[in-house]
Amino acid sequence: MESKGVLRYASPNEQRTISREDLGFYHGVNIGAIYEFEGSFNVDSLQSFFAPVQRCIEEHPFLAVVVADRHTDKAFYRHVPVINLEEHITVLEHTPAGDNSQWGSVEDVLRSNLDRPFSHTIPPWRVVVLPLSSPSQQPSSCFIAFSYSHTILDGPSGVAFHRTFLAAVRAAAENPAPSPARATVEVPERSLPPPFDTPERLPISWSFLLGPLIGALIPRFLANLLGLEPEASTVNEGTWTGTPASFDPTTTRTRVALREIDAALVEKALRASRAHGAKLTGTLHVLTARALSRAFADHDKVTNFATQTAIDMRRAAGVAEDEMGEFASGVYFPLPRVGAAAREGPVTDEEWASARACTEAFADSASRLRDQPIGLLRYLPSVRRWMAGKLGQRREGSYEVSNIGVVEDKGEGRHGEAGGARIVHMVFAQPGMVVGCPICINVISTKGGSLLYTLTWASGALGVEGDEGVFIEAICDSLRADFGRF
Repeated sequence: MESKGVLRYASPNEQRTISREDLGFYHGVNIGAIYEFEGSFNVDSLQSFFAPVQRCIEEHPFLAVVVADRHTDKAFYRHVPVINLEEHITVLEHTPAGDNSQWGSVEDVLRSNLDRPFSHTIPPWRVVVLPLSSPSQQPSSCFIAFSYSHTILDGPSGVAFHRTFLAAVRAAAENPAPSPARATVEVPERSLPPPFDTPERLPISWSFLLGPLIGALIPRFLANLLGLEPEASTVNEGTWTGTPASFDPTTTRTRVALREIDAALVEKALRASRAHGAKLTGTLHVLTARALSRAFADHDKVTNFATQTAIDMRRAAGVAEDEMGEFASGVYFPLPRVGAAAREGPVTDEEWASARACTEAFADSASRLRDQPIGLLRYLPSVRRWMAGKLGQRREGSYEVSNIGVVEDKGEGRHGEAGGARIVHMVFAQPGMVVGCPICINVISTKGGSLLYTLTWASGALGVEGDEGVFIEAICDSLRADFGRF
């Protein structure tokens, strides 16, 4: 059931995500967590999840909206006064315990939700529960995937959901409700936070604007001579970008590979990164460039890679870390193909210099609101036509790294008590990009724990000979081997 009121119109970046999804190019972002529960919490019961999910709806206004006029350039958000939780929560059948079957089952949950469209007659999000323990086992455990549309929320918003959910479970254990929660939730109409990418928040200088404008009209060599970047990205003739952007609704599918890096290896990588003035995201870029360099060792025409990194702008915008919405921008950065001698040994001084440069670029972007690439969207006459027009064009980069970062449990001391709960692992996956980079590397970790990452790609996007899965497996093997070299 929908109200007729307009909460507010979508901003240019929100319109970008809305048009992308309406065209069929991109569906569910998934932020998942493996939970352990002490006491009476029943991971096999749908009703167990009603109260904590209701708390999430109460605290986050975007969970009670739908997107209207999605097919236009004037999409807007509309309040939904009543939510039926049975339409949003699914509890799957129990899967046997054990690490191999556990991660395989989690990967299956991700795969089945990444390309699953949202109806948009109800708020575009769902909670998918995969029980991992038998009914009698203590503590009980399950994987909870919060799958949602990027039209309403960015990546860190998924972490906010899990923080709110976990806090609600713990609060309910301390103060049990006198009666079970109901499936129907009545939601009062609330205003949405203002959009992030407004001219007031993201001012654009003339020099930053003129680069893309002039670059579209004059040859690249002349734009370079004038000091104007013809594109926001850093693609040139030697950059690997996979196949041109394409989409077939009957055959294009997201493929996903889920991998874990042990906590001990992550800690060594963090220490090595700090010693060289870099952060882990910068180091991940270098390791990915090494992996692709190995994969394209016999391809002389591939000389470099154009990387793209999603940047969380909440701190620069003065927004709380758990506020849901769209607060992302991006940074493009070039990395050269690594030579044969260097890619077979430990990370070189030159590569550490690249990791530092990446780190500095990310920090600079996250600290300022002026001249953000996402702000250029407001100068497009039609975001939807611009998005549709990317089909058939060269992709804008080689790979994207989206690192949500380290998730810390701020409610320590509850686990081990009756009714206690904790998050053991977190997982992040987004759909393969139809019109973006051919490979997405989606990273998340828990404090002191292992690092989970997914590689996602749209089928056919890589343009490699043979099975794309074999190519991706080689990338994963390379990343694992390089983590072992620190």
